[in-house]
Parts: sequence; structure tokens; C-alpha cells
Amino acid sequence: MNRREFLGAAALATAAGLRGRAEEKPIVNTFPELKGREFQGMEGAFVPIFTPYTKDDKINGDMVGRQIERLLKAGVKGFYVGGGTGEHVLLSLAERKYLAEAAISAVNGRAKVIIHVGCTYTEDSVRLAKHAEKAGADWIATLGPLVFGQNFDASYYHYSRIAGASGLPLMIYCWYRDLVPDRERKFYEIPNLKGLKYTGRDFWSVQEMKCFVGDDPHLLSGLAMNKLFSGGIGTTYNFIPEDYVAICRLAKEGRFAEAAPIQERANHLTYFFSKYPNFSYRKAGMRVLGYDCGFARSPFGQPISEADYEAFAAALKPLLG
Repeated sequence: MNRREFLGAAALATAAGLRGRAEEKPIVNTFPELKGREFQGMEGAFVPIFTPYTKDDKINGDMVGRQIERLLKAGVKGFYVGGGTGEHVLLSLAERKYLAEAAISAVNGRAKVIIHVGCTYTEDSVRLAKHAEKAGADWIATLGPLVFGQNFDASYYHYSRIAGASGLPLMIYCWYRDLVPDRERKFYEIPNLKGLKYTGRDFWSVQEMKCFVGDDPHLLSGLAMNKLFSGGIGTTYNFIPEDYVAICRLAKEGRFAEAAPIQERANHLTYFFSKYPNFSYRKAGMRVLGYDCGFARSPFGQPISEADYEAFAAALKPLLG
């Protein structure tokens, strides 16, 4: 069996294994049933766009629009704005508001827009949540407390304040943190808290929560889990959006064997970027595609010499097809 056949068989085996497990011991859904108009259109491939800068380190609003137009043509269902890929911790509140406005204006109702409002200071998140609603966002999202207050009570207060700041649905972004279902379900007592972006591999603990897969190499695995995940959000979607759109579409149709080789090809790209810890290389990937987003701000990224860029571009181009 070659690697491609193995991946296809693995995807099918995952789905079959889950069915078998459910037959042996039925899973009781202790999370609230999440449904309503706010979930319409909230499935498929969502792209966390890069924050592009001009030569003088200002946000390039025109390039925000150009990125979005390209991704819409590829068939993506929505955008995640001002998160980790967007360098949120390195932007001022004014810049984050401008970025949100630029993205929402460029999308112009043609797809869903999730604005990430997480900040170190809860009240700054509250301000951004209010602004996102006024600007026309569909959802807001937030990481848990950063640096300080990383415990359940502080997180609950943090999410409650953000959720109460607007009428928008709120999505928690859980990034490689231990999940305890008996604890996590209590967050759903917060009005407006409607979903989870989960970057991790503990799919068992995350069962029955309305989620987006946040780990790019595990998109197909997550989508195989009996509608546990409604879609995915990942940085490498920026480079090969058609592939991730196809994975989501094929998985929804139950065609996991056909989606497996596409996921395998995408994983090669993810592995390629993992060899470049300087985040500026992610943005350099956009330059290869004709969308110069500048370098990432320090310490997230550092400048790249032209010689290093040329070597990087030559290695990347074959992976972009």
C-alpha cells in the first residue's frame, strides 16, 4: 500500500471507527444543541488573512481587499480577521479597528467575517467587540486570557464580558490547551457563546461542541468525525485555497477517499513552512503569489534578505502547483 492509499484508508477507517465506538457505547450529548440563523453559512473553508503592511509599516488596505478577492474566487466561505495569522498582538487597537473595517468592506456581504477581538486586557477586547458589531461583522472570536488570568474563573469572566459587549455570536479559540468536557460545557452558559475554533488533536474531548478545525494537517480527520467540525480555519489556506475548499466539499459529501490525496498534498506545504520559524516567510509566500504583504512585525517575524527570498521562492513554487 502506498502512502496515498494509506491516507485514504485511514480517513475511511477513522469514520468507521467512530461509528463502531458509538455502537458499543452511545455518546450522550451533554453540550447544548447549537442551532439557529447565526450558523447559516458557517461551514467550509475559512481563511485567516494576513495583515499586509506598506513600506512605511502602515496597514495596506488595498492589499487587504486584493487578498479577499482572490480567496472569494477560490470559493472560500469566510474570513478570520485579526487573529494570530493577522499578528493581532502586534497591532494597536486603532489598527485592529481599521483592519476589521477594511476586511468587512472588501467582503461586502459575499462571505462570513469573523473578527478576532482577543486582547491581553479584557476591556480592550470589549471595545473591539463593540466596534466589530458596528462595522458589520458576522461573528467575533477571542483567545483565552493571555499571560495573566489563565484559569477557569478568569476565563469565564473574560468571555462573559466580551460576549455581553455585542449581540454577535462569540467563538472561543482554543489553541493547544487541555480540554475537560465537564469544565468546558459551562462556558456555553454564557449568552452568545456559540462555537469553538480548536487547534489541537484531542478530538475525543471536543466531541459534540460546534467547532472549526484549527490544525491544518488534521482538517480531513476532523471533518470525518460525524459532523463534529463544520469546517476549518488555517494559515496555509491562503496559499492553496482551492485545495481546502475541495477537502471541505468532498468531506461533506462523504467522499473521504477522494479528499485524502488533496489533504496529503496540503500537508507537504504545511511541513515546508514549518521549517521556517520566521513568520515573515509565511507572508513571503504571498509575495510569491503576487501579493506583497511585507514582513511580519518583530518579534513574530524578521526581515528577509532578497537572496534568501529568492531561494525560498524557488523551493515553494513547486508546492503551489
